[in-house]
Amino acid sequence: MKTSNFKKTYTKKGKDYSQEEIDGAIKNVIWEQFRTKNLPFCQGEVLKAAIDQCNIPISKIQKMFLHGVIKETHGFYALDIDYKNGKAYVYIADAGNKACIVASDFFENKTETDLA
Repeated sequence: MKTSNFKKTYTKKGKDYSQEEIDGAIKNVIWEQFRTKNLPFCQGEVLKAAIDQCNIPISKIQKMFLHGVIKETHGFYALDIDYKNGKAYVYIADAGNKACIVASDFFENKTETDLA
């Protein structure tokens, strides 16, 4: 599923990044299966903090992206999370000395009554 076509919710914490920079980084996301072992240290620590601070159940995370770049020098990561009522995408920028969620998406599952 291509995330570049989704409407993003931009965070105020991500104000150091323009919407164009965030969209450009999201366009380059290449998903891989989520794992908790053998992660690069810095990326793993940023993901762990985001998961903890946002109360994301690890069992719900399906995919991740660890090797992106935003602003040519900052890391960019993403999580794909399946909840009972829909799918969430969380996009994280890492400036080295701080990291923050810069955007997210949530798509509710369609029910049979929605499709009628």
